[in-house]
Amino acid sequence: MTGEKFGRWTVLDSFVVTDSGEKKWLCRCECGTEKYVLERNLKYGGSLSCGCGKTINRTSDLKGKVFGKLTVIGKSEVQKKNGGIWWHCVCECGTEKDYPATLLNTGKRTSCGCDKEKAAHNKDISGQIFGSITALHPTDKRDKKSNVIWHCVCNECGKEIDVSYNELLYGNRKSCGCIREKHRAKLQTLITRVEGTSIDRIKSDKTQKNNTTGHRGVYFIKGKYTAKIVFQKKPYYLGRYDNIEDAITARQAAEDLLMKGTVDHYEKWKQLADENPQWAQENPFSIRVYRTGDSEIMAEFLPAI
Repeated sequence: MTGEKFGRWTVLDSFVVTDSGEKKWLCRCECGTEKYVLERNLKYGGSLSCGCGKTINRTSDLKGKVFGKLTVIGKSEVQKKNGGIWWHCVCECGTEKDYPATLLNTGKRTSCGCDKEKAAHNKDISGQIFGSITALHPTDKRDKKSNVIWHCVCNECGKEIDVSYNELLYGNRKSCGCIREKHRAKLQTLITRVEGTSIDRIKSDKTQKNNTTGHRGVYFIKGKYTAKIVFQKKPYYLGRYDNIEDAITARQAAEDLLMKGTVDHYEKWKQLADENPQWAQENPFSIRVYRTGDSEIMAEFLPAI
């Protein structure tokens, strides 16, 4: 980074490493002040000067002055209503734009943006591997932030895809998507689902982290113990009770009916289905949950076995 400019800072040829492993570069401000600055603050705009830019008279004449790649031509013909003097500048790339004196003096604006665009355009990552993706060559396409779109190949399946430089660099893309699909396929082999219900999940006795009583499906809310059960993604409230024992009993009864009942009936159905696939096709496994007139939860398991 020696010799690079960030705002009013120019990086010198010396750095130190902090206790956390970060680099701090010795920099010289345009006012002559030298100071060690964190590398990430330089790269991401956290530090643009020693602070001297804030003390410069913002109404002073900036005509002819140079700020990074910007040279001030004169005052802008259009002055903004939000205060401050705006100056008409020309960048080294030839682009002319207006900027407020505050941004110029504090080093927050040192180019028209062409340096960032050029850096993204010229960064050569040919042959580099990102996750399971190898960058082959840049294309003529750009993303919304002007990052180069690179033509890549997935090392997992051999598929060729186009991915932006930014996605590759910051790990947003690890493959063409085949790894995710393989994971989903594997997950499906591990989880048995019927009627929108996971048999494996039902068999689990894990208590949710947000549980407030230590008993699954029983919660202490506003001075009462509330019992509920979620089945087929639908919650069934089992009442509010003054003591926890009644709430646990209500939850256990619903659990025996819906959870245990589903597992028992499915295992019987699965055994018959394995023996006679034609019968299984004609008699699919299904569950119907309903409430009686007194709001008691009931369940019907089909086919009858």
